[in-house]
Amino acid sequence: MRAPGWGPAGRLLAVPVLLTAALLLAACGPKATEHATVQDARAAGVFERGRLPDVLPASGALIRIEAEADDGAYFHFSSADYAPLVARLVPLAQLPADPVLQSWVKRKDLAGYTPYEFRTSDTRWLLLCAQSKGRCFVRAF
Repeated sequence: MRAPGWGPAGRLLAVPVLLTAALLLAACGPKATEHATVQDARAAGVFERGRLPDVLPASGALIRIEAEADDGAYFHFSSADYAPLVARLVPLAQLPADPVLQSWVKRKDLAGYTPYEFRTSDTRWLLLCAQSKGRCFVRAF
């Protein structure tokens, strides 16, 4: 005797149930965090926890930090703050060894972003910034 519900109709019913469960579990995963201003990010401990380098200009806004550290972050800023920002950074002399990062840097370069790096005592940061767009993308590497 077969267990009830596992015939062809039962299997068809199981597919949407399993897909729904998978989507619900995926929605429960880590989420990106967003901060309206640098002050909000500072209050949330973003810099102390090493999620971003502490070089964002005071005009930094619309800051988004992806849930996975490898996915990086980005922030917007006033184009007037571009020169003081990049004065704290070093032009990227050599592409990272990671092919994924190399591809990312090349794509952003074609889109008008200039690659920079910033080092803290324990982290090397890659920043791709564009004055005309008033935005920087950031990843630790």
